[in-house]
Amino acid sequence: MNNLHVWLAYVAYPVTTAVYFERALRKRCRTTTIGPTLPHELIEKWQLQNMNLPLNDQDISTGGNPDMEQLVADTTPADRPDLYIWIESVHGYYPLNLNTLPCPKVCYLIDSHLNLPMHLEWARQFDQVFIAQREYLDDFRKLGMNTYWLPLGCDPEVHHRYDEPKIHDVGFVGGIMAGSRREALLTELASQIPVHYERCFWDDMVRLFSRSRIVFNEAVRNDLNMRVFEVMSTGTMLLTDMARNSGQDELFRDGEDYAVYSDSNICEFASFYLANEELREQIAVRGQRLAHNAHTYGHRVEDLMEVALNGKPDTFSAKELRDRSLAGVSAIDADIMSSICISSSRRSFVIPVLDMSPASEYNILTLLGDLEDVEGDVIVIFNGQEVAEHLKDHPRITRYAVMKHNIGVARAWNLGLEMAVTPTVFILNADLHVERQAVDALEQALLFIPDAACVGPQGSFFDFVLAKDYTYFDKGSFSVPLEVDAVSGFFFAIKLEHFNEKIIRFENGFTPCYFEEWDLGLQIKRSCLKNYIVPTSAYDHHWSGSIRALREITFYEKAETAGEILLRNRRLFLNKWRGIATRENNPRLLESGFFMYVTDQAQKLLNDGQIDDAQKWLDAAELRFRDDTRFSALRRYIDILARKV
Repeated sequence: MNNLHVWLAYVAYPVTTAVYFERALRKRCRTTTIGPTLPHELIEKWQLQNMNLPLNDQDISTGGNPDMEQLVADTTPADRPDLYIWIESVHGYYPLNLNTLPCPKVCYLIDSHLNLPMHLEWARQFDQVFIAQREYLDDFRKLGMNTYWLPLGCDPEVHHRYDEPKIHDVGFVGGIMAGSRREALLTELASQIPVHYERCFWDDMVRLFSRSRIVFNEAVRNDLNMRVFEVMSTGTMLLTDMARNSGQDELFRDGEDYAVYSDSNICEFASFYLANEELREQIAVRGQRLAHNAHTYGHRVEDLMEVALNGKPDTFSAKELRDRSLAGVSAIDADIMSSICISSSRRSFVIPVLDMSPASEYNILTLLGDLEDVEGDVIVIFNGQEVAEHLKDHPRITRYAVMKHNIGVARAWNLGLEMAVTPTVFILNADLHVERQAVDALEQALLFIPDAACVGPQGSFFDFVLAKDYTYFDKGSFSVPLEVDAVSGFFFAIKLEHFNEKIIRFENGFTPCYFEEWDLGLQIKRSCLKNYIVPTSAYDHHWSGSIRALREITFYEKAETAGEILLRNRRLFLNKWRGIATRENNPRLLESGFFMYVTDQAQKLLNDGQIDDAQKWLDAAELRFRDDTRFSALRRYIDILARKV
């Protein structure tokens, strides 16, 4: 590579992406830059006054449309290139007669999400096309172009962490257009959390990242932008949205390498990570290692040149980049893990707490007493500050989070599961009385019943269309484990791996309550797993121990009656799952398991010769299934048996 000569073409100004490619190329081979210098009028137009870096000329200074045929003719053979790379920088720099270059010609297109039609036309001039935004690969390939995905990256020598105090809760560097989504998100953040914003570059930008506890990012039209890699490289935690179809979700994992917000929960997520410094810094350090392992401009240049010059069939895929980024991370992370408190328990108990359950004889204090001699981590999500002030230092609480407002049951469950590190997690209402035997019964069922994803002591079969139970199994109403549509939400257990792998996750939209358990049941069914209820009497619970005491339920900055919440969430539930069933062409997803349960029970009675009892089972179900041909066939079969008797 030392004898290789590259011509690198771009408009010179110190904060454009091509500068990082130039730095990486000069470490590998002889590099000559070609192109004009940024016009001074664009500095003010693009708000680049704070660059604090000189505008240097290129090695070969040209106008906006240099004639490459003439340029090659004016160059001695020894100085002609072995590879020509044109990198998108400033609109208007389009060299002429590229076909006369005596070497392979490649381009790197960065903003296809903004300039796709122009890119598709300009890229025809090149032998190979590299693009930063993976979503548009097919657009180029359909036109017959040799096109490859090459994401943006970082330069660890530039994007490094300064050893300075963290003085900003949330930092941001970038452009903000009036009326944009970015402006709205930053305004929302700033309404609850201090946000520090500067239009700055290079060392000033990196210092701001280093001084921030969290750095905000927003993708424009789902672009996987430079800020993602640059922030991670500095060792500050990145809080970003998800750029769909960009490869982001394959390269990095939410909650491990960085944090992903949605528009509706950005303040909640920022507040959580600000309140949990140890977790935040662990994520930041891991993200930095992943960025440095596979996402530097040195890595990008190497991949580009292997394809352009050495016949490599394609650049690295997202999976390959993920694997490369993880190389050696496990061993390094062992040092991190040894320095923080990771539980050795086999189970956790997640308990959302709103108040002292005034309508029940049980409350968070009695439940903590129940768990005193039951092994496991206790994670409490205080949905208000009043109870937290009295109980957060309780000796039985392992970890806790304090919410300024009631964030609802589903969000509290998700938050508790994010804090859990044990294989099995129990979700408990604060107004529950529970004994060790019940915990053991559920845990054994979860671990040993095939495909069990959620187990509890009570549950139901439900009618999706009417959004009501066909039948509910209360304590003492069954004697063997039963597969059901949904497990009741006051006391149940799940496997943390299913949550971490995104197989199940509680629907935040159901804030503050209702429909969470039916929604979870359908998530589990959709994943070809199962919900079970398990017979045990070692618990006690009074329904609506908190809700009955409230005329209105206050959550976030609003209040609604239980009836209003129920109606709103019913619409959300029906719309969500009808849409999923339609998109996946899976109408049976919405069918209850009640029919199979009834027919199984009737068949067992028939096998025992209890025809009258079998008929009673069918009589109880006839109103619901009289139009089902399967039910009609079973009814005829039993009638035939009855006549024979």
